[in-house]
Order: sequence, then structure tokens, then C-alpha cells
Amino acid sequence: MLDLRTTYLGLELKNPLVASASSLTKNLDNLRKLEDAGLSAVVLHSLFEEQIDHDSLELDHYLNQGTYSYAEALTYFPDLDNYNIGPQNIWN
Repeated sequence: MLDLRTTYLGLELKNPLVASASSLTKNLDNLRKLEDAGLSAVVLHSLFEEQIDHDSLELDHYLNQGTYSYAEALTYFPDLDNYNIGPQNIWN
């Protein structure tokens, strides 16, 4: 059998077959199937800080939309400063 070992970014791989970020790499069962099929590495989807910030601002917008229409609605929704909807900072 041919020796297909290679190195990529300092990692030694058993072969140059790498699956890119796609629908095949979204769940653990598919990742295990890819490993069983002989792939040596997988590129996973990334989560960027901009996506978290955008989702936070969008949620805040929709929770506050129309809250100033009626006086009793000013305190209807919770203050989002007290809720952590992003990754937790364990160092503070």
C-alpha cells in the first residue's frame, strides 16, 4: 500500500483527504462516517464574533419594538444587560 502521509500546518495526516465545511460536517454522526471512510481531517464551520453581535442586536431590536407605544409596555420586556446570550467569559 502507498504511503500517503503528509503534513498540513504542522499536523501529520495519514493522507491528504480533507473534508471542507459543508452539510456533511454539521453533525457528529456524519463526522464519524467520514473518518470511517478514510478522511484524515475535517474543516468545521466557524462562528464569528460578528454573528453573535448581530444576533444580539437583532434580538434586542425585536424585543423592544413597540415597547414605547404604551406606558405599561415600558417594563414589559426584561433588561437584556442582565442576560448573557453570547459565549461566557470565565476569566472575569
